[in-house]
Amino acid sequence: MILALKRLFAYWLDFLILAVCLTTPQWIIYILTSGFPFSRLNTGIEIELWVIFTISIPVWSYFILCELLKQQTIGKRILKLVVSNEEGCKISIKQAFTRTFIRLLPWELTHIIILIPEPWWSVEELKNSFLIYIPNFIMLLYIVILMGNKGVKGFHDYISNTRVTMK
Repeated sequence: MILALKRLFAYWLDFLILAVCLTTPQWIIYILTSGFPFSRLNTGIEIELWVIFTISIPVWSYFILCELLKQQTIGKRILKLVVSNEEGCKISIKQAFTRTFIRLLPWELTHIIILIPEPWWSVEELKNSFLIYIPNFIMLLYIVILMGNKGVKGFHDYISNTRVTMK
């Protein structure tokens, strides 16, 4: 159970670090330019593309590169966790990409559901708002799987044939 909690806390730390590093420059740009480029993003697709290029790609790159090159993200390093393949060696690029794709799937689905075809905040009546339960259900499933095997493997570990251990 300790491993599962450490993994969840490491993930939370990584997202806290990423949130500060990625949103602070956007906030500064917004203040310095009186709203540009945000004032020019009018449709859900435009906003989603902005999110993909300024948030998603950097986040994906962070997880893939950290786990591929160092076997750990900053959060994992702080909590002394290491990701490896089934033999205990460094993971491959395919494993790093697969882990990240599966891990971030609920997050990416949430962006799509909220922003496309139009952002939720720009419509009077939400259609298909029930879809937001899908990423929430997936996240709950991920946590149940992780807790169910005491943190040895998350859903993304099963799919990518990886594991996380304490150093």
